[in-house]
Amino acid sequence: MSTSADAAITESSDDIVGAEVSRYLARYVDDVTLLERERLISSGLLDSLAAVALIAFLQKRFAIEVLDEDLDLANFDSVAQVVAFVARKRAG
Repeated sequence: MSTSADAAITESSDDIVGAEVSRYLARYVDDVTLLERERLISSGLLDSLAAVALIAFLQKRFAIEVLDEDLDLANFDSVAQVVAFVARKRAG
């Protein structure tokens, strides 16, 4: 049974993950506001090497395993999608 406290913890966790992902990705962009407005990969904001580095960061920082079947643009094309992906992986 989920409670409002559980929802608050999840929201807080998502906020923390989002902030850490944005902070990590800031090294790849000149204008950090683009991270929230633009698609990360399909817009060309991140190149393939930055995408691979992001995956390595996620695995190390959040102790998750990114499998071949996880390598879908839908999981990594925005900060919000990355946050949702990390939440799913952490939930098991």
